[in-house]
Amino acid sequence: MILSRANRPALVPVVAALLFSACSEHSNGSTEPINEGDVPVVTIRDFAFSAPTVTIDRGTSVRWRSTTGTFHTVTPDGHQVFAARQMNSSGETFEVRFDAPGRYRYYCEPHRALGMTGEVVVQ
Repeated sequence: MILSRANRPALVPVVAALLFSACSEHSNGSTEPINEGDVPVVTIRDFAFSAPTVTIDRGTSVRWRSTTGTFHTVTPDGHQVFAARQMNSSGETFEVRFDAPGRYRYYCEPHRALGMTGEVVVQ
């Protein structure tokens, strides 16, 4: 089947809907961090952080773990508690200790438009 130029715009909403539904994991899986000892872990799965919000006591660390080979970042949003971190391979981790109370937002640079954002709330 050959699509004429006139029919191509009609396909845009269909392709966009399929793409977003395939990329979203917000409806599947746990939205709570897992714990490894006393450290909450936010996993990076496909195009989502497993726990959109993590609440911790000050002096606690949070660990991010990639479970995919897709390129992602954990990028601070309006703070400098940690530097942006690239996550390129499955099993890769990094950990940040939060000493001051506050709300620390972060996002994935290439997937922010897909809603790949998170927040650490330190009490």
